[in-house]
Amino acid sequence: MRTITHHRENLLARWPSAVGLIILALTGPDAHVAAMIIILAALCYLAAAALGSRRSGWIVAILASVMVSIAMATPLDATLLLLAGGPVFLVYGLLRGARVDRRELGIQAAAFAGYSAIALTAMTVSPLLAVHLAALAAIGHGVWDVIHHRRDKVVTRSLTEFCMVLDFGLGVLLLAVTWTTILTG
Repeated sequence: MRTITHHRENLLARWPSAVGLIILALTGPDAHVAAMIIILAALCYLAAAALGSRRSGWIVAILASVMVSIAMATPLDATLLLLAGGPVFLVYGLLRGARVDRRELGIQAAAFAGYSAIALTAMTVSPLLAVHLAALAAIGHGVWDVIHHRRDKVVTRSLTEFCMVLDFGLGVLLLAVTWTTILTG
């Protein structure tokens, strides 16, 4: 009986991975959606650094996902909403002064700018290049998640675990589907 309880506890502890796999399954191999997810993921890290609260990464992830869903059902531009969040959080973090780790805020702001640039480029180029750029951004952000999971800073480990599964999954799925289509097609 103890073994069953132990296995159940281990499975429950992996809930972020399960949620990441569910989101991955719902998303599928779409370069544009993957690029938006990477902008959203980078925004969560920047927001958490600016707010000085690791748990706020999850709150921003949920709120930004709701905003994107609403924007996609309306004439609002979901990508623009996500991109606008970066400077807003950066300025807020800078205004907080000594209550924020400026070095970490700078690192997260630079990462947000870099991942957003790759993601935006993926949204504007040919479909084949878009897939490769979106996969690069996703796998790159997966590495970012691993680093932050190891550092245990900026966002919670549960968020880094969720993001790792989703990001690596998106990158691999995009490449696998694309390369399979090219090879068989």
